[in-house]
Amino acid sequence: MSLKTRMLGLLAGLGLALSGASAHADGDFIIVDILPIHEGKTLDDARAYFDALEPIFAEHGMVRSDTVLEVTGILRGSVDAEVVNLWETDNPQASFDGIFADARYLEHTANRDSIFRLRDATIIITRREEGEQ
Repeated sequence: MSLKTRMLGLLAGLGLALSGASAHADGDFIIVDILPIHEGKTLDDARAYFDALEPIFAEHGMVRSDTVLEVTGILRGSVDAEVVNLWETDNPQASFDGIFADARYLEHTANRDSIFRLRDATIIITRREEGEQ
């Protein structure tokens, strides 16, 4: 199953009412991108990958909320991760559709797959309460 199909399935599975999302202010949705990396890859590899992609994501309405975060410990839970990203968007569906159709993004998929263990990734879409930012 492709990453796009998994992402879109996740969106549907969370039951988000994305059709009305464009009425919200920028950053109403936070994407929590929790990524394990392949053995032999480093946080620097992940940072370089995201540095190259950040402008493409921004063109599709998804902007970084913080730096690439290094996981230094997991206190509870079964998540497997070395890297966490926080992305803001006002419309997750439109952002993902645009990113996954962008030829410039697609040029980086081999590099992405060499760095991240996507089968073990967790991607969570959250929404802020009205007026919280």
